[in-house]
This record gives sequence, structure tokens and C-alpha cells, in this order.
Amino acid sequence: MMCGCDDKLLQAVYETGFALDEATLYLDTHPDCPMAMQYFQNARRMNRQAMKSYEEVNGPLQVADADFNNWNWINGPWPWEGGIR
Repeated sequence: MMCGCDDKLLQAVYETGFALDEATLYLDTHPDCPMAMQYFQNARRMNRQAMKSYEEVNGPLQVADADFNNWNWINGPWPWEGGIR
């Protein structure tokens, strides 16, 4: 079910995921930087929240997050049925 806010929710997932990836790369070369670690932890928290908000409205983003008691990937319309905007 679409609420009209899907684009904003997905954009938040993209943006926070990008920040998380960048922080990870920086920490690969600066593992002892406390500011970078704090930034990473904040980015991870924000990304988890963004993903949770998106999934509450649209379902899981990754197969690992699917509810295996109910295979809900097929509950919505397929792309050729207008499922992708």
C-alpha cells in the first residue's frame, strides 16, 4: 500500500546508507579516529531507522529481512502490473 511518502522514505535509506558506506571506508584507513567512529555509529543508527520506516510501509528491502512464515514478496503488483513507478 502506497502512502505517497515512499520516495522520501527510500531517499532516506539511500542517503543514510551512503553516509554509512563512506564512514566505513574512512574507518578502514583511520581506525583510531574517535570522531569517525562516532559518525559511523550515528550513521548506522540513522540507516537502521530509515530502513525500518521504509519497511513498515513497503515491506522488506532485502531477502534477509523477509518474514519466512509468510512469503510476502508476491503480495503486491509485479513491475509489469504497475508495481514499480
